[in-house]
Amino acid sequence: MFGCCHDAGLGLSQDHAMAARYYRLAADQGLAEAQAALGGCYDEGQGVPQDNALAVHYYRLAADQGIAKAQAALGQCYALGQGLPQSHNEAVRLFRLAADQGLADAQSDVGYCYSLGMGLEQDYYEGARWFRLAANQGIARAQYSLGRCYFAGDGLVQGFEEAARWLRLGADQDHAIGQVMLGKMLVGDGPGYARVPADIPAGAKLLARAAQCTDPRFARERIEALAALLRHADKREVV
Repeated sequence: MFGCCHDAGLGLSQDHAMAARYYRLAADQGLAEAQAALGGCYDEGQGVPQDNALAVHYYRLAADQGIAKAQAALGQCYALGQGLPQSHNEAVRLFRLAADQGLADAQSDVGYCYSLGMGLEQDYYEGARWFRLAANQGIARAQYSLGRCYFAGDGLVQGFEEAARWLRLGADQDHAIGQVMLGKMLVGDGPGYARVPADIPAGAKLLARAAQCTDPRFARERIEALAALLRHADKREVV
């Protein structure tokens, strides 16, 4: 409890190093939630030096006790080969364990695995089904992915209005890829995107928000948004 309070600054000064210290004390006594939290500290280098191997160690201790978020985190480690040898099959197994407990992020991960055929046979229908479970719980990346399924007709009946609805839900949570895709749909950026009624000002606003994203994971989308804005500068009203 003290670890959580220090971590979040609830009633105590925020101190990640102190939080990690309390997590370790509880983790060493076998408390699964503390083991998962300490794994997260090592994963992110928060309060302790970043260490993938130790992150995996503590995630595994918690995952073996059935902690869904630790199962999902360990699954990510296997998917990326981070702190242990890469294994898509093991990643899927762990994602499913967490997803079957209702963890929305893990449900989204299972959707990705089905959509990409990663660790199991590719199945767009199952991918869309798992994306929907996570999207209905407000997971932005799942909302984007479900919107993309509707856009492409992957695993369900193609529908551009429905695609736009789900993309908007993700975009409203600042999902940069969803902002770019919906923005390009609204400004009619090419025949593949002009599938919904045009709304140039709204589309330009979404593209501008994506272009301001500082997350390095979305560097490509930032460039894509800037390019789309330039292509449609003559049509755009004040953003």
